Amino acid sequence: MKNRLMKVLTSVPVVRADLLQPGMHILNVGGGTGMVSPEAQEKVDVYFRFGNAPHPEGLPEMALADEWITYAARADVDNGLRQKPLGTRAHGVAMPDKVMYFSDLLEDTNRGRISSDQITYSERGNLQGNQFHAVAGRTYELAKEAGLGNEIPTEWLLQDIRD
Repeated sequence: MKNRLMKVLTSVPVVRADLLQPGMHILNVGGGTGMVSPEAQEKVDVYFRFGNAPHPEGLPEMALADEWITYAARADVDNGLRQKPLGTRAHGVAMPDKVMYFSDLLEDTNRGRISSDQITYSERGNLQGNQFHAVAGRTYELAKEAGLGNEIPTEWLLQDIRD
């Protein structure tokens, strides 16, 4: 019964508006925006997305705003593909008026957060864990600049045999 109760509890929004404070960043690692209550979504100022899944080659009409490849092969469709129904995995952009993409940062078309009090949100979709790589990289750079840590041989991290 305990596991059943936990499953029910995790299928409801766990990010609530009353828990948010100015300047917070909400990082959702793969739960979809359904984990963020509608009231909390209203408090979000910037919704960051890396991008959208590409459409199948030669089928631009099948493009959709989603981070996952969301197509299913079906013999009953002319081109052999159809979009999966919403709710199966595809969910699109939950906060279209607040969204910014990684390409916006690269092309300097959207400044993103303009105040340290703004609340930001991102979900990783199929890029789970990349934010940790970024933090680890910066931590390494700062430690090296400060002369901290010990250098280890690269060979310790490489494999010289194959399975």
